[in-house]
Amino acid sequence: MPGLTRCRAHIDGTPTDLMADYYSQRADAGLIITESCPVSAQGRCFMFSPGMYTTEHAIAWRKVTDAVHGNGGKVVLQMNHTGRASNLQFLSRPISPLAPSAIQIPRNSRKITLNAPRVTPYDVPRAIETEEIALIVDEFRRATMMADFAGFDGVQIHADSGYLIHQFLSTNVNKREDRYGGSVENRARFLLEILDACVGVKGPEYVSVKLTPGYDVHEIEEDDSRALYSYIIGELNKREGLSFLQLYMQDLAESDVYSMIRKSFNGVILSEGSLKATAYAKMIDEGLCGMISFGRAYIANPDLATRLKVGAPLSQPDYMSFYSQDATGYTDYPFWDPDNPDESVVSFYDEYDDGNKMQKPLNIL
Repeated sequence: MPGLTRCRAHIDGTPTDLMADYYSQRADAGLIITESCPVSAQGRCFMFSPGMYTTEHAIAWRKVTDAVHGNGGKVVLQMNHTGRASNLQFLSRPISPLAPSAIQIPRNSRKITLNAPRVTPYDVPRAIETEEIALIVDEFRRATMMADFAGFDGVQIHADSGYLIHQFLSTNVNKREDRYGGSVENRARFLLEILDACVGVKGPEYVSVKLTPGYDVHEIEEDDSRALYSYIIGELNKREGLSFLQLYMQDLAESDVYSMIRKSFNGVILSEGSLKATAYAKMIDEGLCGMISFGRAYIANPDLATRLKVGAPLSQPDYMSFYSQDATGYTDYPFWDPDNPDESVVSFYDEYDDGNKMQKPLNIL
């Protein structure tokens, strides 16, 4: 189960008991990657998203890890800093978001949809000072320490989706002229410094990385993606023993970049996207990846793995409750009961207009 933003934490980012119920329900995924967790208050994007930058956060996360372990699963903390996509209006004294360069996300880039508790339009970010970067790197290191304290089985560095690390990798947001800008080596420096800092806490086997080559969310451009990711993969290989590399593919499965990464990376690859289960099974059989994950399907089916094994029909997710703050559309989805199949499947399609573009079928079989 990959990282899925759900916004059920307290306003200060402290995880709730409801989150422990949600994650433990989905322990049959085998491995759960948490929703994206900022490593600082300045790195938050969504209000009510959980964080990992205070001792109180870490103590509250213990309930989640204990609950998942109690149901036989493992759980990894996804660490993030959203950079220029930060939502900082909830702070008592609003401050500017951070970015490699003072380049704003276009104001029409992303609308508020599905009741997502975020603020648009985006603010003009402040360009990070060169010597300030080490402070942000240390925030990731400290979050890794707190993840270990909280009982997580590992951490994942969220280097994609147009957030801060991805902004450094980009060619349109990163216009720096110091050692963090320009060449692929310089633009990848921030990611690699974070990686080394996190590995230094508990070894490479505790750390994974998520990348999305060619993914233009939040107006990200990568004019030299093949050269960029070829260099990054080479550097990852030098850090032997990393837990795994996650790739959000979208339409990347047949691309030259994905092929290059698959052939070049020496470790385990976790593939994520919108492919059918049969397509993923074929990829595993052919050695194209070592693990697969399902996102929206796990929102609506806490026992997805069981349903796939027995060929049971799938519930459809309630998109309008993705980012609400209660149990509805969160922990109230039914488990599969062969004795009551009609009560084991729910669908929300009829409740919304046909024009709702987010109402897509879960065609994973």
